[in-house]
Amino acid sequence: MTRKVEYVLDTPVDCLTMSDIESDITKHMAQKKAMVLASVNPQIILMSEKNPTVKAFLQQASHRFADGIGVVKVSGWTNGSINERIAGIDVMEKVLEYSDAHHTSIFLYGAKPDVVKKASDNIKLLYPGLSIAGVIDGYTTLTDKEIINTINQSQADCLFVALGSPRQEEWLQTYMPELTPTIFQTVGGSFDVFSGEVKRAPEFFIKTNLEWVYRSMSNPKRFNRLFQAPLFIAKGLMWHQKQSKE
Repeated sequence: MTRKVEYVLDTPVDCLTMSDIESDITKHMAQKKAMVLASVNPQIILMSEKNPTVKAFLQQASHRFADGIGVVKVSGWTNGSINERIAGIDVMEKVLEYSDAHHTSIFLYGAKPDVVKKASDNIKLLYPGLSIAGVIDGYTTLTDKEIINTINQSQADCLFVALGSPRQEEWLQTYMPELTPTIFQTVGGSFDVFSGEVKRAPEFFIKTNLEWVYRSMSNPKRFNRLFQAPLFIAKGLMWHQKQSKE
């Protein structure tokens, strides 16, 4: 069945559920067919308007899921079909669960040295059935070529890249053709959560789709996202109105 794709500010977003992603993880791993899991939130959509590499990454990714309630709301207000917000860290957990159950291997690239080390140790405790093929922090002095060789030589099945946006999208868009894992995912600050350095939002915020508000308020570096949300919604609605008239 062909998956429905919607466009928000010219950025493609797939109409996906978590069940779709779980099913596709199994299919892609069985077929050794590349699966690119890309979080799409208001900030990344606004960024892609000015960054052609990020735009290209989102256009070519196999699974662009709505990791932001703003994307879901704009879709609903414009008669779209995206009705489920899927958090990137939840998708990462589904990949880890698959790897744990099927004894496959993962590679972690990004974050601070102590953070990625703690994340690796905790993931191994939580998912003892998987293998940690390798770890490289985001502050490494290795060249991109050396990073690629290390990842490929590890024979990792899954690669998680936590370099922050737009760096993680730019890096994968540039070097993914040279990489051999089957599953790729941009995971932003997920290593911070797995390391224990950052706590995920309380259940109330997650269930009410206000996790982004909690994260923005608790991290000064993310505070500007509070102001990006209304900008995104306004631009999204104006874009849809313009498209409807053409």
